[in-house]
Amino acid sequence: MSYCPFMSPTRKALLAVASVTVLAERGPRGLTHRAVDAAAKLSAGAVNYHAPNRAALLTLALEEVFAADMATAAAHFSLEEWSHDSVVAAVVGFVTDMCSVDNRIRVIARHHLRGEAMNHPQLRATFDLQLAAFTTLVRDGMVAAKVEATTASAELFALSVDGLLLRQVMVGAQPLSERDVRAIADMIARRQS
Repeated sequence: MSYCPFMSPTRKALLAVASVTVLAERGPRGLTHRAVDAAAKLSAGAVNYHAPNRAALLTLALEEVFAADMATAAAHFSLEEWSHDSVVAAVVGFVTDMCSVDNRIRVIARHHLRGEAMNHPQLRATFDLQLAAFTTLVRDGMVAAKVEATTASAELFALSVDGLLLRQVMVGAQPLSERDVRAIADMIARRQS
């Protein structure tokens, strides 16, 4: 799998992208300092400066996932109007974009990181920040469009979209058809518009 880095190609950025790639391709047990160094095509021990232990390596990966995911979300959910049709189009566009070859790897890595977060409070806190940032993006869009918005309704929207992503990438032998994704997006949007 290949993954296009979100950040500029600094050494830390290369290592962050490599950690996401290794995590997605090999799972949590395969995420080692050596594997990340090799994936980044750097000499052995290169990652130790930026991530001297496993928790720091996991955090490096999650920060990369978070930054790239939020940029993708902002591209789709910074809507001029929060109408039913625009929300459906945004959800479908976001899910399609996140399931592309370059972005899909982040969905897989994020899934693995969620499991790791159960034993790492810092990762769990970062997940909370990511959900809060996405929820704020959604709530602010709804408020700007004069749609009744609460933190709970925005969080339900965020979790529904995340569940759809999980279904498309991690669950089932085949992803849902475009028609089914649009139907689910329609149901999500109905709750929000």
